[in-house]
Amino acid sequence: MAKADMAKRQRPLTVDIPRPGDEQPVWSRVGVIALVGFVIGVAWPRLAGVRVGPSVPGDAKPTAESAAASAAPAAAAAAPGTAEPEAKPPEAAKNQQQVVVGPGRITRCSDKKSKKIEDCGELQFDPIALPRLKQLAECPAALGVDGKLPIGFELNFEKKEVQVVKGKKATLPGSTVSGILQCAAREFSNVSLEEVPHKYRRYSLVYTATFVPPGAQAEAAKTEVGSGEQEKAAGTTTSETAASGLATVSWDTALVRGAPKEGDVVMRLVRGTRVKLVGRQNDWYKIEHRGKTGWVYRGSIGL
Repeated sequence: MAKADMAKRQRPLTVDIPRPGDEQPVWSRVGVIALVGFVIGVAWPRLAGVRVGPSVPGDAKPTAESAAASAAPAAAAAAPGTAEPEAKPPEAAKNQQQVVVGPGRITRCSDKKSKKIEDCGELQFDPIALPRLKQLAECPAALGVDGKLPIGFELNFEKKEVQVVKGKKATLPGSTVSGILQCAAREFSNVSLEEVPHKYRRYSLVYTATFVPPGAQAEAAKTEVGSGEQEKAAGTTTSETAASGLATVSWDTALVRGAPKEGDVVMRLVRGTRVKLVGRQNDWYKIEHRGKTGWVYRGSIGL
């Protein structure tokens, strides 16, 4: 072994220097390798539909358009459900407490000396009372109540006070009546009597409130309490007829309105004022005073 190693070490060293032509690559071989790499890395994924990287904006546009097109039918199908809100069933309105109230009835009126008057005429208190009485359906004591409750009112125009009192012949339990009357007192606590035409100092009125529980029909109650209104309206007209002559205001303050009953107040006339009559519509007279015209209730003037 030692001799063999010595023989290898004694061999002369040779250095091969390549020629310039040997260092040049074989271009035919490089071309084949490049062609194979292009087919594998670029052409084949495109032909197979495989994406090997993020898409460019130009490639993403058709995809977005196709997605929008596919979503359009679904949106169109959902549009009817969102454009039109779901209608509430007719029974929904019946599942609420209701209060049906007829017109008020004057039971008493008196002058300054508290002397009872036989003919009290009319009093325009219904426009104030009816909406507030119907709000009693939201009173906690009235929930689920079924029956009638006459509700009385004491109007004191001298002190400008409205007092709520219990009427007679109520068909509701006593504890329920007390709670409802307390709610009514709160409803009328801020009522002003300034806009109510009147002839006497004090009036007593009564309204019959019919409480209809949720789910019950109110048609019968409406017919019953509305019969008075129908009888009152029978034979009346809404057309204006001619009137002539002079009259004198008999109330402390007579409100002159732009239209009968619920028109805006255009004038206030004190007792003793002379006016000219120019027209009439039911219980209202059209008067003229100092170049202005308006409507007054027949009870406020002496003919």
